[in-house]
Amino acid sequence: MIFLGRTRELGRLRAAFDRRDASILRVTGMRGVGKSALLRRACADFSSLVFRCAPASDQAQRAALQAALGTPIAGVHDSSELKSWAALLQDAAEMAEPGGRGFVLVVDDAYRLAHGRSRLESPLAAVVDRARAEQRALHVVLVSHDRASLSFPKLGAFTGGDLHVEPLPFRSAIGLLPGSKPRDFIRSYAVFGGVPRTLGLLDPALTLSTNIRNIMLEPEADLSAVGADWLERDVQNPTRYYAVLSALSHGQADWAAVHAGVPDLTASGQVAPYVQRLEDLGVVRVSRSLDAAPRSRSRRYQVTDPFLAFWFRFGLPNLFVSGRDPSAHFKEAIRPLQDAHTASIFPEVCRQYMEHDASEQLSSNARESGSLWGADHQIDVAGILASGAAYYGSCHWTAIPESANPLADLDSSIRETRYGFGREARLRILFSARDLPRSVEREVARRADASMVGAEALTGLDAGRP
Repeated sequence: MIFLGRTRELGRLRAAFDRRDASILRVTGMRGVGKSALLRRACADFSSLVFRCAPASDQAQRAALQAALGTPIAGVHDSSELKSWAALLQDAAEMAEPGGRGFVLVVDDAYRLAHGRSRLESPLAAVVDRARAEQRALHVVLVSHDRASLSFPKLGAFTGGDLHVEPLPFRSAIGLLPGSKPRDFIRSYAVFGGVPRTLGLLDPALTLSTNIRNIMLEPEADLSAVGADWLERDVQNPTRYYAVLSALSHGQADWAAVHAGVPDLTASGQVAPYVQRLEDLGVVRVSRSLDAAPRSRSRRYQVTDPFLAFWFRFGLPNLFVSGRDPSAHFKEAIRPLQDAHTASIFPEVCRQYMEHDASEQLSSNARESGSLWGADHQIDVAGILASGAAYYGSCHWTAIPESANPLADLDSSIRETRYGFGREARLRILFSARDLPRSVEREVARRADASMVGAEALTGLDAGRP
């Protein structure tokens, strides 16, 4: 498994493992995002055991953990030697020294415990409670791609934190993407996203179009049926989930657009369980406008990783035509819409820049980042910098026309929102993947509250690969 970036996630996990109180941590994230690799790296400097649950019965799970903890048994069905969950967890707790060195037990693919009808919740709560009383720093990490599988009400008092692992941000993925120029890398990220399992299949020495054909469009390609690989094992009616994801494959959408994408469900509320399940699996992300009221129901939905959005937009239709030439499908169905697809992903790349890399140009990164929208305004990128300044940005993947005045348009949208009102500094940012018209450049240079961020700044590269 490829391991890139993850500095923040590693820091959070290592800080949790350094705590002296026993705790339970939950780590979630969509399939293939690198949770297991992250935990192995985080545990490297700690006394630990990484136990991966197999698709097996409760007895087989306990027998495997018992062997991993150092007490193997002759056979799974010998109940006289097979320990209970309470006894196994207590064995793990005793590997943490009272008042001294801690112990980390990682239970990977923990969703399989529910499949095997394992009753872990009450024993785990009791053992962690006892470990705290004995000053044993036992840290149990439950890892799953399915948030719902880790919903244990009795463990709330012992939770040391939740970590949701997102796909790699754009900059972390650049080294594995095909391309030679900053704009190429953005286009490639919009297609292949940031899931390490997907990125590991790419050949950066080949063109983007060749990679698309090789790993997605060829009949036996590794990702020709990615929907089945990543989704169908976790849901009962794949057709409706596919419909939701197809509706979201064109970019962020509101509830009306999601509902319209599933025409056989006539009532809006009927779609909600499907969207919630996709959110639990980390496949769909839900967001609210930064200026929305706390209880506002105005939400937008998007596919978490760009590659899944790309596949549901272009790969799924390819399955309907048996024997179709991959080159013809790319030329006829993908190439004409590739810029439109990249434009739908470009704002996310810009938001990532503000969160992680804006300090290179604006002296500080964002402490709050998102979007603003309403009946009279749409601002792709907005938030508050660590310096306290509010910022508002518009994103332009294609060339800005000579006659356009994007700063004036941005000012007009800002006037329709109260977000950031009253702050001493309110910055306007034009994100553009192409050179700005000279008239726009002059306007940006004239205004102290305006700046521009181009493709080179987004990638951190001056000219192609470093």
